[in-house]
Amino acid sequence: MASCVSLQDIKLIQPDEKLKLDNKGMIEFTVPEYYIQKNDLIAINVSSVDPTTLGILSDFTAKGNGALLNSAQSNIMYQNQGILVREDGNIELPRIGKIHLEGLTIKEAREKVKLEFYKIYKPEGTYIDVNLAGIEYTIVGEANNGVFRATRRDLTIIEAFAQSGGNNIYADLKNVRIIRTTPDGTKQAYIDLTKESVMNSEYYWIQNNDIIVVNPRNEKVWGVGLNPLSVVTAIVGGLSAILGIILVFDRF
Repeated sequence: MASCVSLQDIKLIQPDEKLKLDNKGMIEFTVPEYYIQKNDLIAINVSSVDPTTLGILSDFTAKGNGALLNSAQSNIMYQNQGILVREDGNIELPRIGKIHLEGLTIKEAREKVKLEFYKIYKPEGTYIDVNLAGIEYTIVGEANNGVFRATRRDLTIIEAFAQSGGNNIYADLKNVRIIRTTPDGTKQAYIDLTKESVMNSEYYWIQNNDIIVVNPRNEKVWGVGLNPLSVVTAIVGGLSAILGIILVFDRF
């Protein structure tokens, strides 16, 4: 009975004395800074009181450079609105040319695009916004496997699981592995989703290109432990097999 999967192992965000609160009693959290990488899609929106002065640039930044992506959730092909960061770390805009964005934060990229933009276009009456076109992440293991995409850029891991559409009672929620790529390399961490203190972790917030690995619990390896009935059934089955073997040998 002790080997059964308990509610403490499958309930998310349970009360935890390690949870940190600020002086206002609010949960402390820090959304980690994201640094732009190759193959990211950047959304650039340009507006002006006189759109005719922007020409092709206005249409290009609104529609992107035609990157066609596949939604793993619905298998629907859709036109993504974003400009690709190429292998050399640059994006390329009409008239303006190449702008190197790899390794920059979103805020730094916004300022750099503005700087290059205003070398050609007048800043008066013009608004420029630069951001990620969305977040793409991968879930593998004891969950709904696939590559998922969110238009929001402040996605939590709980919301990522909800978007993937499922969970598994054999999932080891106490040791969920996050693999995260950065311009400096790849790092990883293990988080416990059954404790509310996970909300203090930087890994509670999903970043673009994150890989979430959900490993199985030991009960799945043994094939028992899903609930008390499965344990009793396994034990009775084992004892019946042993008793049957003993009776067979007793006849000889």
